[in-house]
Amino acid sequence: MPKRNRGGQPHNPAWDDGWRRAVDLREALLAGAPLPTIPFIPVRTRPNEVAHAELVLDYSRYYGMNVSYQQNSGFYFGSALFVAAGVAADSISNASARSRAQAMAAPQWRDFQQIGVFVTNQRLVAMVDGSRWLSWDHDANVQVQPLLDHWSVVQYFENSEPLRWHGPAAPWLSVALVYLALGENHLRHHPELRPLSMIQG
Repeated sequence: MPKRNRGGQPHNPAWDDGWRRAVDLREALLAGAPLPTIPFIPVRTRPNEVAHAELVLDYSRYYGMNVSYQQNSGFYFGSALFVAAGVAADSISNASARSRAQAMAAPQWRDFQQIGVFVTNQRLVAMVDGSRWLSWDHDANVQVQPLLDHWSVVQYFENSEPLRWHGPAAPWLSVALVYLALGENHLRHHPELRPLSMIQG
């Protein structure tokens, strides 16, 4: 199990329990056991959809955005020194505003929030921003990247932005997502899941 200072997480039983549950789930799935099930999720399910878990995790998406900024362009009348100082001040102000806008527009993790996410055999389902139900089909995953040292898992899709989940339940979700989206062979051999099979002293 990672030490609590890896990923900056304090010692807390919730993190220990999250890790142990991930170890147990991986071992059970590799032994041929089915995923656990829960009887209810608060959205309409699809045909043959089975609910497996409800988790609480920190959610974020990775994307850039268009950001505009206002340029200063003053009119200065007076001595040459005064005019030069005014133009220089405008230039510095505009450069600063441009840099801030570029930093805000650059691709980065955004939309941070803690939400409940439901895991089914077909997708993840979650209410985002307290008002929108979103879902992500397992078949749409191009890559599932567990980042166990950081208590995170990142999903990459062909036609939408990367999605990151973080928290004590992230190792468990990593195991479930790799299994559901990529299959048992990936679950057995995925190098990022190797720490779950290691006995830590």
